Amino acid sequence: MIELETIQQQVLDAKQLRIFAGKSQFENPKSAPSVALLDMTQYAGVIEYYPEELVITVKAGTTIKHLNEILVENNQATSFVLPDNEKSTIGGAYAMGNPDLRDAVLGIKIIDGRGRLLSFGGQVMKNVAGYDVARLLAGSKGKMAIICEISFKIIPLNYAQKIACLKNIDQPIPIKTKKLSTLKIQIEQGIKNIFDPLGKFI
Repeated sequence: MIELETIQQQVLDAKQLRIFAGKSQFENPKSAPSVALLDMTQYAGVIEYYPEELVITVKAGTTIKHLNEILVENNQATSFVLPDNEKSTIGGAYAMGNPDLRDAVLGIKIIDGRGRLLSFGGQVMKNVAGYDVARLLAGSKGKMAIICEISFKIIPLNYAQKIACLKNIDQPIPIKTKKLSTLKIQIEQGIKNIFDPLGKFI
C-alpha cells in the first residue's frame, strides 16, 4: 500500500502520468514507455464510516466488493449500483462518471498536476463550492487530477433494495456517451487548465 505523500512525489517526478486501477482500464498500459503509471488499487481502504449519519469516506482504490461487504454488516448500502467484482473500484466508477455515484458524492480529496493535496466539499452538504467541484470532476477519467478519497451518502439496505426493484436494476446501467459540444469542450479545457496546467495526466 502507498501513502498520499508517495503519490504526490510520483506526480512531481513524472513528465506524464496515467492513472489506472489494476490495469483494467487499458489494454496495454505499458505501450508508452515515457508515461509513468499509477496504480490506485495500492491506495485502498475505509478512512471514516459513520453508520448513524449515513456517511462514509473511502480511498479511491477501494473495491466495490469490499465496500459492499462493510456496509451490509450495518444493513446499509450505496445509493448507486456499480459492478460488484474483484477489480472494480470506487475511484474508477467516479472517474468514469457514474451518474448515481456523482449525485451521492459529498466531498473529495485530490492531488493536482502540481502535486498539491486539495479537498473539496466534506461529509455534510454545507460547502457549496467544494460540493460543486466534487461533482464537476466526476467523469474526468483521470485526466484532470488524481482522485484520492471520496465521501458519499449511503442508505439503509432495505431502502436500497426497494429502489432497485422500482428501477428494475439487475445489472449496472451503462453510461451513455454523447458527442461533446463546443461549450462542454471549453469547460473541460478550463478545468484541465486549473487542475493540470502542466498536462501531466493523460
